[in-house]
Amino acid sequence: MANRPVRYDANLPRNLTFRKRDKLYSWRNPITGQEVSLGRVARKDAVAQAIEANNYIDQNYLPSTLLEKIKDVPTFTVSAWLERYVVILERRELKPNTMKVRKNQISTIKEEFGRIPLTSITTKDIAEFLEYYIVCDKKSMASGLRSVLLDIFREAIVEGHIDRNPAEPTRAPTPKVKRERLVMEQFVAIRERADTHSIWAPNAMDLALVTGQRREDVAGFKFSDVKDGLLFITQEKTGHKLAIPLDLKLEIMGLVLQDVIDRCRINNPSDFMIYSPVRNGGRKPGPLRPDALTQAFADIRDLSGVKFGPNPPTIP
Repeated sequence: MANRPVRYDANLPRNLTFRKRDKLYSWRNPITGQEVSLGRVARKDAVAQAIEANNYIDQNYLPSTLLEKIKDVPTFTVSAWLERYVVILERRELKPNTMKVRKNQISTIKEEFGRIPLTSITTKDIAEFLEYYIVCDKKSMASGLRSVLLDIFREAIVEGHIDRNPAEPTRAPTPKVKRERLVMEQFVAIRERADTHSIWAPNAMDLALVTGQRREDVAGFKFSDVKDGLLFITQEKTGHKLAIPLDLKLEIMGLVLQDVIDRCRINNPSDFMIYSPVRNGGRKPGPLRPDALTQAFADIRDLSGVKFGPNPPTIP
Protein backbone atom coordinates (compact mmCIF):
# COMPACT_ATOMS: atom_id res chain seq x y z
CA MET A 1 0.00 0.00 0.00
CA ALA A 2 1.46 3.33 -1.07
CA ASN A 3 2.18 5.97 1.56
CA ARG A 4 -0.34 8.76 1.82
CA PRO A 5 0.80 12.03 0.26
CA VAL A 6 1.89 14.77 2.65
CA ARG A 7 -0.93 17.25 3.15
CA TYR A 8 -0.07 20.88 3.61
CA ASP A 9 -2.02 23.24 5.82
CA ALA A 10 -4.41 25.15 3.57
CA ASN A 11 -4.84 27.84 6.21
CA LEU A 12 -1.25 29.04 5.85
CA PRO A 13 -0.36 31.95 3.54
CA ARG A 14 0.86 31.06 0.05
CA ASN A 15 4.45 29.87 -0.20
CA LEU A 16 4.52 28.92 3.53
CA THR A 17 4.67 25.26 4.58
CA PHE A 18 4.99 23.47 7.92
CA ARG A 19 6.72 20.11 8.14
CA LYS A 20 5.35 18.24 11.13
CA ARG A 21 8.21 15.75 11.33
CA ASP A 22 10.87 18.44 11.76
CA LYS A 23 8.53 21.01 13.33
CA LEU A 24 9.93 23.60 10.93
CA TYR A 25 8.33 26.35 8.87
CA SER A 26 9.69 27.02 5.38
CA TRP A 27 8.93 29.78 2.92
CA ARG A 28 9.37 29.19 -0.83
CA ASN A 29 10.52 32.04 -3.03
CA PRO A 30 8.02 31.92 -5.94
CA ILE A 31 10.57 33.52 -8.27
CA THR A 32 13.57 31.26 -7.69
CA GLY A 33 11.80 28.23 -6.22
CA GLN A 34 14.30 28.22 -3.36
CA GLU A 35 13.06 27.26 0.09
CA VAL A 36 14.12 29.34 3.09
CA SER A 37 13.89 27.74 6.53
CA LEU A 38 12.29 29.94 9.18
CA GLY A 39 13.33 27.52 11.94
CA ARG A 40 11.23 26.48 14.92
CA VAL A 41 9.28 29.70 15.30
CA ALA A 42 5.75 30.26 16.54
CA ARG A 43 3.00 29.85 13.96
CA LYS A 44 1.96 33.50 14.15
CA ASP A 45 5.56 34.61 13.58
CA ALA A 46 5.92 32.33 10.57
CA VAL A 47 2.64 33.59 9.11
CA ALA A 48 3.66 37.23 9.63
CA GLN A 49 7.03 36.71 7.99
CA ALA A 50 5.51 34.85 5.04
CA ILE A 51 2.96 37.62 4.44
CA GLU A 52 5.71 40.24 4.53
CA ALA A 53 7.83 38.22 2.13
CA ASN A 54 4.93 37.71 -0.27
CA ASN A 55 4.24 41.45 -0.20
CA TYR A 56 7.88 42.12 -0.96
CA ILE A 57 7.77 39.83 -3.97
CA ASP A 58 4.66 41.69 -5.11
CA GLN A 59 6.62 44.94 -4.58
CA ASN A 60 4.04 46.24 -2.16
CA TYR A 61 6.05 45.90 1.05
CA LEU A 62 9.67 45.61 2.12
CA PRO A 63 10.12 42.87 4.78
CA SER A 64 12.53 43.24 7.62
CA THR A 65 13.11 39.63 8.63
CA LEU A 66 13.42 37.83 5.27
CA LEU A 67 15.06 40.63 3.30
CA GLU A 68 18.60 39.31 3.69
CA LYS A 69 17.53 35.81 2.74
CA ILE A 70 15.67 36.96 -0.38
CA LYS A 71 18.57 39.12 -1.52
CA ASP A 72 21.95 37.68 -2.45
CA VAL A 73 23.14 35.80 0.63
CA PRO A 74 26.67 36.70 1.77
CA THR A 75 29.10 33.95 0.89
CA PHE A 76 30.57 33.43 4.36
CA THR A 77 27.83 31.45 6.05
CA VAL A 78 27.90 29.35 9.20
CA SER A 79 28.29 26.32 6.93
CA ALA A 80 31.43 27.80 5.37
CA TRP A 81 32.91 28.56 8.78
CA LEU A 82 32.15 25.05 10.07
CA GLU A 83 34.31 23.61 7.29
CA ARG A 84 37.19 25.69 8.60
CA TYR A 85 36.34 24.79 12.20
CA VAL A 86 36.62 21.06 11.46
CA VAL A 87 40.19 21.67 10.25
CA ILE A 88 40.94 23.45 13.55
CA LEU A 89 39.49 20.51 15.49
CA GLU A 90 41.59 17.98 13.59
CA ARG A 91 44.74 19.87 14.58
CA ARG A 92 43.89 19.27 18.24
CA GLU A 93 44.45 15.54 17.75
CA LEU A 94 41.34 14.52 19.66
CA LYS A 95 40.59 10.88 20.40
CA PRO A 96 38.66 9.12 17.57
CA ASN A 97 35.50 8.72 19.67
CA THR A 98 35.61 12.36 20.77
CA MET A 99 36.07 13.50 17.17
CA LYS A 100 33.13 11.36 16.08
CA VAL A 101 30.87 12.96 18.70
CA ARG A 102 32.07 16.47 17.73
CA LYS A 103 31.34 15.88 14.04
CA ASN A 104 27.82 14.67 14.86
CA GLN A 105 27.25 17.81 16.93
CA ILE A 106 28.64 20.00 14.14
CA SER A 107 26.29 18.29 11.67
CA THR A 108 23.31 19.14 13.92
CA ILE A 109 24.44 22.77 14.19
CA LYS A 110 25.00 23.00 10.44
CA GLU A 111 21.50 21.71 9.75
CA GLU A 112 20.03 24.45 11.95
CA PHE A 113 22.24 27.43 11.11
CA GLY A 114 24.20 26.43 7.99
CA ARG A 115 22.66 28.88 5.51
CA ILE A 116 22.70 31.88 7.84
CA PRO A 117 25.56 34.41 7.55
CA LEU A 118 28.01 33.87 10.40
CA THR A 119 27.74 37.51 11.47
CA SER A 120 23.93 37.30 11.65
CA ILE A 121 23.67 34.63 14.35
CA THR A 122 22.20 36.09 17.53
CA THR A 123 22.00 34.96 21.13
CA LYS A 124 18.24 34.58 20.64
CA ASP A 125 18.83 32.15 17.75
CA ILE A 126 21.06 29.97 19.90
CA ALA A 127 18.80 30.19 22.97
CA GLU A 128 15.79 29.00 20.94
CA PHE A 129 17.87 26.21 19.39
CA LEU A 130 18.98 24.92 22.81
CA GLU A 131 15.52 25.36 24.31
CA TYR A 132 14.13 22.83 21.84
CA TYR A 133 16.36 20.08 23.30
CA ILE A 134 15.72 21.16 26.88
CA VAL A 135 11.94 20.97 26.36
CA CYS A 136 12.41 17.50 24.84
CA ASP A 137 14.21 16.43 28.06
CA LYS A 138 17.57 16.23 26.28
CA LYS A 139 19.53 18.47 28.62
CA SER A 140 22.76 16.54 28.15
CA MET A 141 22.56 17.04 24.41
CA ALA A 142 21.73 20.73 24.88
CA SER A 143 24.71 21.13 27.20
CA GLY A 144 27.04 19.44 24.72
CA LEU A 145 25.79 21.53 21.80
CA ARG A 146 26.19 24.74 23.79
CA SER A 147 29.77 23.81 24.63
CA VAL A 148 30.57 23.22 20.96
CA LEU A 149 28.82 26.44 19.91
CA LEU A 150 30.90 28.39 22.43
CA ASP A 151 34.07 26.95 20.90
CA ILE A 152 32.88 27.48 17.31
CA PHE A 153 32.28 31.19 17.83
CA ARG A 154 35.37 31.57 20.03
CA GLU A 155 37.52 30.36 17.14
CA ALA A 156 35.62 32.66 14.76
CA ILE A 157 36.57 35.60 16.99
CA VAL A 158 40.22 34.50 16.96
CA GLU A 159 40.24 34.55 13.15
CA GLY A 160 38.52 37.94 13.00
CA HIS A 161 35.16 36.95 11.53
CA ILE A 162 33.03 38.20 14.45
CA ASP A 163 33.56 40.47 17.46
CA ARG A 164 31.50 38.73 20.14
CA ASN A 165 30.41 35.23 21.06
CA PRO A 166 26.59 34.96 20.72
CA ALA A 167 26.54 31.65 22.62
CA GLU A 168 28.20 33.04 25.74
CA PRO A 169 25.14 34.78 27.33
CA THR A 170 22.95 31.67 26.97
CA ARG A 171 22.09 29.61 30.04
CA ALA A 172 24.15 26.48 30.60
CA PRO A 173 21.72 23.51 30.81
CA THR A 174 22.25 21.30 33.85
CA PRO A 175 21.79 17.65 32.87
CA LYS A 176 19.90 15.56 35.40
CA VAL A 177 21.89 12.52 36.49
CA LYS A 178 19.55 9.57 36.03
CA ARG A 179 21.96 6.71 36.67
CA GLU A 180 21.53 5.23 40.15
CA ARG A 181 24.47 5.40 42.51
CA LEU A 182 26.16 2.20 43.64
CA VAL A 183 26.64 1.98 47.41
CA MET A 184 29.26 -0.24 49.03
CA GLU A 185 26.82 -2.91 50.26
CA GLN A 186 25.45 -3.32 46.74
CA PHE A 187 28.91 -3.53 45.21
CA VAL A 188 29.98 -6.21 47.69
CA ALA A 189 26.94 -8.34 46.78
CA ILE A 190 27.68 -7.95 43.07
CA ARG A 191 31.39 -8.62 43.59
CA GLU A 192 30.64 -11.90 45.39
CA ARG A 193 28.60 -13.04 42.42
CA ALA A 194 31.45 -12.16 40.01
CA ASP A 195 33.46 -15.19 41.19
CA THR A 196 30.92 -17.46 39.46
CA HIS A 197 31.01 -15.51 36.20
CA SER A 198 34.59 -15.87 34.97
CA ILE A 199 38.24 -15.70 36.02
CA TRP A 200 38.70 -12.17 34.75
CA ALA A 201 35.47 -10.48 35.94
CA PRO A 202 36.42 -10.20 39.66
CA ASN A 203 39.91 -9.05 38.68
CA ALA A 204 38.47 -6.32 36.47
CA MET A 205 36.12 -5.11 39.20
CA ASP A 206 38.90 -5.08 41.81
CA LEU A 207 41.29 -3.20 39.51
CA ALA A 208 38.62 -0.62 38.72
CA LEU A 209 37.82 -0.16 42.40
CA VAL A 210 41.35 0.06 43.81
CA THR A 211 42.74 2.29 41.02
CA GLY A 212 39.63 4.40 40.42
CA GLN A 213 40.13 4.25 36.65
CA ARG A 214 37.61 4.07 33.81
CA ARG A 215 36.70 0.83 32.05
CA GLU A 216 38.71 1.83 28.95
CA ASP A 217 41.82 2.22 31.08
CA VAL A 218 41.26 -0.98 33.08
CA ALA A 219 40.86 -2.97 29.87
CA GLY A 220 44.19 -1.58 28.69
CA PHE A 221 46.24 -2.29 31.84
CA LYS A 222 49.43 -4.25 30.99
CA PHE A 223 51.98 -6.03 33.13
CA SER A 224 54.70 -4.27 31.15
CA ASP A 225 53.35 -0.97 32.53
CA VAL A 226 54.47 -2.01 36.03
CA LYS A 227 57.92 -0.56 36.78
CA ASP A 228 59.81 0.39 39.92
CA GLY A 229 56.88 -0.37 42.20
CA LEU A 230 54.44 1.73 40.16
CA LEU A 231 51.65 1.10 37.66
CA PHE A 232 51.99 3.63 34.84
CA ILE A 233 48.76 4.66 33.13
CA THR A 234 47.92 6.95 30.22
CA GLN A 235 44.21 7.68 30.48
CA GLU A 236 42.35 6.94 27.26
CA LYS A 237 39.86 9.81 27.58
CA THR A 238 42.06 12.65 28.83
CA GLY A 239 45.57 11.60 27.86
CA HIS A 240 46.72 12.29 31.44
CA LYS A 241 49.63 10.19 32.68
CA LEU A 242 49.46 8.62 36.16
CA ALA A 243 51.79 6.52 38.28
CA ILE A 244 49.96 4.51 40.95
CA PRO A 245 52.01 2.83 43.71
CA LEU A 246 51.58 -0.94 43.92
CA ASP A 247 51.17 -0.78 47.70
CA LEU A 248 48.00 1.30 47.28
CA LYS A 249 45.40 -0.22 49.59
CA LEU A 250 41.64 0.08 49.77
CA GLU A 251 41.07 -0.60 53.45
CA ILE A 252 37.29 -1.05 53.34
CA MET A 253 37.60 -3.88 50.78
CA GLY A 254 40.94 -5.25 51.94
CA LEU A 255 42.41 -4.79 48.46
CA VAL A 256 46.05 -4.07 47.68
CA LEU A 257 46.92 -3.20 44.07
CA GLN A 258 49.97 -5.51 44.02
CA ASP A 259 47.85 -8.47 45.17
CA VAL A 260 45.20 -7.83 42.51
CA ILE A 261 47.86 -7.63 39.78
CA ASP A 262 49.44 -10.89 41.00
CA ARG A 263 46.03 -12.55 40.81
CA CYS A 264 45.68 -11.32 37.21
CA ARG A 265 48.87 -13.22 36.28
CA ILE A 266 47.33 -16.62 37.10
CA ASN A 267 46.77 -18.66 33.90
CA ASN A 268 47.35 -15.51 31.86
CA PRO A 269 49.86 -15.80 28.97
CA SER A 270 49.06 -12.25 27.81
CA ASP A 271 50.64 -8.91 28.67
CA PHE A 272 47.12 -7.61 29.38
CA MET A 273 45.98 -7.92 32.99
CA ILE A 274 42.36 -8.53 31.99
CA TYR A 275 42.46 -11.62 29.78
CA SER A 276 39.93 -14.30 28.95
CA PRO A 277 41.33 -17.76 28.17
CA VAL A 278 37.90 -18.99 27.09
CA ARG A 279 36.28 -18.69 23.67
CA ASN A 280 32.84 -17.20 24.18
CA GLY A 281 30.15 -16.25 21.67
CA GLY A 282 32.58 -16.21 18.76
CA ARG A 283 35.13 -14.18 20.70
CA LYS A 284 38.64 -15.61 20.61
CA PRO A 285 40.70 -15.94 23.81
CA GLY A 286 42.50 -12.69 24.50
CA PRO A 287 42.21 -9.26 26.13
CA LEU A 288 38.75 -7.86 26.83
CA ARG A 289 37.23 -4.80 25.20
CA PRO A 290 35.65 -2.08 27.40
CA ASP A 291 32.16 -3.02 26.18
CA ALA A 292 32.76 -6.60 27.34
CA LEU A 293 33.51 -5.31 30.86
CA THR A 294 30.32 -3.27 30.85
CA GLN A 295 28.21 -6.20 29.67
CA ALA A 296 29.79 -8.57 32.19
CA PHE A 297 29.11 -6.19 35.06
CA ALA A 298 25.49 -5.77 33.93
CA ASP A 299 25.03 -9.56 33.74
CA ILE A 300 26.56 -10.10 37.19
CA ARG A 301 24.55 -7.20 38.64
CA ASP A 302 21.30 -8.68 37.35
CA LEU A 303 22.15 -12.12 38.77
CA SER A 304 23.20 -10.78 42.16
CA GLY A 305 19.65 -10.28 43.40
CA VAL A 306 20.32 -6.63 44.24
CA LYS A 307 17.27 -4.57 43.27
CA PHE A 308 17.66 -1.37 41.25
CA GLY A 309 15.31 1.04 39.51
CA PRO A 310 14.96 1.60 35.75
CA ASN A 311 18.46 3.14 35.51
CA PRO A 312 20.82 0.72 37.31
CA PRO A 313 24.48 1.63 37.87
CA THR A 314 27.19 0.47 35.47
CA ILE A 315 30.74 -0.69 36.15
CA PRO A 316 32.41 1.70 38.65
